[in-house]
Amino acid sequence: MRVSYVKSVTIKLMDNIEILGWVATMIIIGSFLVNDIKILRTLNLLGAFLWSIYGFISMIPSIIFLNIVISGIQVYKLYKLKK
Repeated sequence: MRVSYVKSVTIKLMDNIEILGWVATMIIIGSFLVNDIKILRTLNLLGAFLWSIYGFISMIPSIIFLNIVISGIQVYKLYKLKK
């Protein structure tokens, strides 16, 4: 009984993680369809942030690294646009 409960919880958690990954993917794809550079960078930052969470939950260092770097770049670029 205990094993099936743990397996069920694990499967539900994996489903939620996959949903998070797909939401992040859709946001990043959508960001490239926007013509306004501030909106593009903001959406891309949000997508990269969600991908970072996905990477931490899934424990995938390359996804974590890439999306932290992308987030940093987007924050910097948004800061420069406000000047």
